[in-house]
Amino acid sequence: MKRVLSVSCIFFLLVLVLLSCNFNQEAWAASTKKIGLICATGGLGDKSFNDIAFAGATQAKEEFNVEFDYVEPKAVAEYEGYQRDFAMSQEYEIIICIGFDQADALNKIAAEYPDQKFALVDMAVEQPNVASLLFKANEGSFLLGVVAANMSQSKKIGMIGGMDIPLIRDFFVGFEAGVKWANTGAEVLPGVFVGNWADPTKGKELAISLIDSGADIIWPSAGKSGLGALEAVKERDVFGMGVDACQCYVNEKMLASMTKRVDIAVYETIKSAYDGTFQGGVLEKGVADGWVGMCRLSEEEEFWEEKYGFVHSVSFPQEVLDIVIEAQTKIKTGEIIVPRPTEFGG
Repeated sequence: MKRVLSVSCIFFLLVLVLLSCNFNQEAWAASTKKIGLICATGGLGDKSFNDIAFAGATQAKEEFNVEFDYVEPKAVAEYEGYQRDFAMSQEYEIIICIGFDQADALNKIAAEYPDQKFALVDMAVEQPNVASLLFKANEGSFLLGVVAANMSQSKKIGMIGGMDIPLIRDFFVGFEAGVKWANTGAEVLPGVFVGNWADPTKGKELAISLIDSGADIIWPSAGKSGLGALEAVKERDVFGMGVDACQCYVNEKMLASMTKRVDIAVYETIKSAYDGTFQGGVLEKGVADGWVGMCRLSEEEEFWEEKYGFVHSVSFPQEVLDIVIEAQTKIKTGEIIVPRPTEFGG
């Protein structure tokens, strides 16, 4: 009888512990503040910058079992209002602001709400409650330039930017340096700019102009505007390259994509907010840290295929991949120092 009572007591205690744990988890989830995301003006559906940031926030939402709200501003003037509305509500553990052009508004709002945690992608804001997430995009662009130099038959390569700003010039400078390092005789035509991130018609027109000038590879870094350029790539039967996320599924003429892993940066920053390790300040990472790279490298290719089902359709010679891996290794070890625009100290 004593043994039966003892076993019963132990079982009862275990049930209480499990119920308590379950209650605590549910209570934690119920009391935990939400994740807030303010997209860049191009909005979701760009298959690059906004979409990959959204993926990082979604991963955090699922892992931490919290709510996730987001907005898609249509103009820069809307940023301050959205930032203030989110912060004023006191409902958010952290508010993620996507895009360099949110900086001016955030500098003001972060000062008004010093207890609110923010993160800003692609620009630095010097407020103690803001984590500024920066990427050495020049390094990943260098790798893409190496591919373009080796794969171009005409030896002419075209680049299209969303806007003529330091951020995009960082892509261009790194890309051109990669083409030059490859030493194949290829040249990059003068870069052209759409003027915004959401004009695929203009992006397509610029791509056609570059193709008519002899370019057989087009690389747009222009948000939704770049999708128009990639339409021209398919129609004119030349090669295209992607940016930020793996865009190689867009059409069958895609060679490779320079990856800017905003999803990793966003996820890691949200995680720090929930586990109590969040710190304001500037955090900049590159190839050596896995924050930038290229989707055709084996470790990334596996990620994009497993997570999104993206499969590359263009044949990629092993000798070219070997050259890219050499460049990647030399960037990691510091043997190659990829140049940057003067605004970045280059």
